[in-house]
Amino acid sequence: MKDQMFTGRTVAEAVDIAARALGLAPDALRYVILERETVGQLGMGGTPARIAVLLEPAKGRTSGPAGPQPQAIAERPKDTQAAIRAFVRELAERGELDLTAEVDEDEQKTQVRLFGQDRALLLEDGGEAFVALEHLLQRAFAHEVHPRRFAVECDGFRASRDTALIERAKELAEAVRKDGQPRETEPLNSYERRLVHMAIEELAGLRTFSVGEGADRRVTIAVAETAVAPGDAGKGGGGEQQG
Repeated sequence: MKDQMFTGRTVAEAVDIAARALGLAPDALRYVILERETVGQLGMGGTPARIAVLLEPAKGRTSGPAGPQPQAIAERPKDTQAAIRAFVRELAERGELDLTAEVDEDEQKTQVRLFGQDRALLLEDGGEAFVALEHLLQRAFAHEVHPRRFAVECDGFRASRDTALIERAKELAEAVRKDGQPRETEPLNSYERRLVHMAIEELAGLRTFSVGEGADRRVTIAVAETAVAPGDAGKGGGGEQQG
């Protein structure tokens, strides 16, 4: 069986919903938090919490205690590359998937490449499963490799998304040039925000800054004369943190 995702107004509610759906006690679930809930203004406009429940592993494996953090899935080796490979292997085994990871590093980037006969499943439905796995890996490891960028790839999917994202950012930038009004991207992870900052840094007369919290964090593109916003990340992603 594959792991299943559940949403709720809070993490606790998502866990309760998952427990009822699976016929298990809440404290018997093993899960990781994909997104914590956010609260909008006046209690409106927030985003729900989302969790991935780790279903019964393959026969012969034993389950450990439940835990909300990705670290609970497996005891990490001290070596980051080995830890990433172990993390993906553990998730794959619990989902009964043929999926492995290879990790390459240089001075600029840590690149995780996903392989295995079931990798195509990650790219179905617009890559929803890939994005969820990438989010987990970003949350678990991006801070450990900072200031190097942390990127995940599977059959060129991320490269295609990166190209589309950069083109979209440039379209927004052109619109800002025309009428002087700031434009905002959709919610992006830290790696994607950095791409936007770097793309706009090359365009004269524009600046970028990150706004929002958690999974709802976005990039605003504005003319350079725009007043600095609270929490400004600076043009070109200066100060933008991975994670």
